[in-house]
Amino acid sequence: MPFEKIDVKNIIEDELKNDDFKRGYLRLKEEYELIEQLVLARKSMNITQAQLAKRVNVSQQAISRLEKEKHIPKMDTLFKIINGLGLRLNLERINESRIDF
Repeated sequence: MPFEKIDVKNIIEDELKNDDFKRGYLRLKEEYELIEQLVLARKSMNITQAQLAKRVNVSQQAISRLEKEKHIPKMDTLFKIINGLGLRLNLERINESRIDF
């Protein structure tokens, strides 16, 4: 049975017209962007998942689950990881037209 080709970009564009979908999508997008930045930082510092885990006193599996976007850690664990990479989380105000959660 052949697979049907699906244009995910068009589906998402259509769904983004729904405010509830848009709020959830934007929230998840921000989480994935943060995770991507943490992975890039770890890799650019030539730190293995195991080394980072040891620095922040969590299991290597916890780092792996985060990086595979399988699990978002609790806030305190997230800050341990950020600090373990020698990073600081900065917040800035963005345009006012953005949807708040």
